Amino acid sequence: MTHGGFRALALLLVIATACGSSQREPARSGEAMAVEGSVVDAGTAPRPAPVHEPAITAESVMAHVRALPPDRAVGRPAHRRARELIVTRLQTMGLDPQVLPFEWAGAPDADLANVELRLSSTSSDAPVLIVCAHYDSVPFSGGADDNGSGVAALLELSRRSARRELAAELWLLWFDAEEVGMVGSRAWLQQLDIADRDRIVGVINLETIGFLDRRPGSQTMPPGSEVLHDPGNVGDFIFLIANQASAEFAAMVGLGLSAETGVGFRVEVFDRLPGVGWALPDSRRSDHASFWDLNLPAVMLTDTANFRNPHYHRSSDLPETLDAEFLAAVTRGVERAVLILADE
Repeated sequence: MTHGGFRALALLLVIATACGSSQREPARSGEAMAVEGSVVDAGTAPRPAPVHEPAITAESVMAHVRALPPDRAVGRPAHRRARELIVTRLQTMGLDPQVLPFEWAGAPDADLANVELRLSSTSSDAPVLIVCAHYDSVPFSGGADDNGSGVAALLELSRRSARRELAAELWLLWFDAEEVGMVGSRAWLQQLDIADRDRIVGVINLETIGFLDRRPGSQTMPPGSEVLHDPGNVGDFIFLIANQASAEFAAMVGLGLSAETGVGFRVEVFDRLPGVGWALPDSRRSDHASFWDLNLPAVMLTDTANFRNPHYHRSSDLPETLDAEFLAAVTRGVERAVLILADE
């Protein structure tokens, strides 16, 4: 996540209540899950068609986080090694990722490239769903939460989706150079064919999704923000940010996540940002903003980064500081959201 606090974030946000749906898959049969005040009947939702892949677990997702080298800043040796690791793991799954180089004037000698994986549907003109995460870090950071957590979730989604038949086409993207101004996502969109761009129906950006702290006082928000929305002072939720144009898409993503919620895990949905978020610059701190700028529906999932995680952008952002069960649950929720959206 690009540098800077969420310091005014909740001051201009208004809660969007996720509506009910019969499309949800339960995480625990018979439980009622709450999403922003709405009750989700987890006992009546159908499960998606099974796949012959091991389930997403805390260990399976953390194995990817641990494998990523720290200090993946643009221009550092670990930067390219991280990209090579992502490509190798996808190839080991029998997949065919594409490495898409690009140039940036801010670092003309840097080796920059996005990684793209397109999983086709049964139709050549199917709508496109995108799930993305950035793999670079800031200098000297351990990079586990920012953004090894997103990279790992995306690798698990690749493994689970590779042999699934979806009505929509699924594109999985690992963006480079997010930490220097979302350079990679902007470059990718500039390279994208306009006809392909017109097929995009929504983007889920995974950004710092692995840190949980259930202690009272672990979560902070800007002073006075409780007037509009008070999530409490416990950092036990995943935060879903969307602009007004992405509200319907955000509600569907929230439904996918809701089946994983329970004690100590909530979904907070904010979907009333006007325009492309310039009224609140902190809402544009990651690659989803590149899609907003082209009027494409996009959401960001985050654990709120520095408003919860004391290791944010520090050398102490290490795998052992993450909550593995939380990260796995969010990853399963994203998979479920993709299945719901593809079905819709």
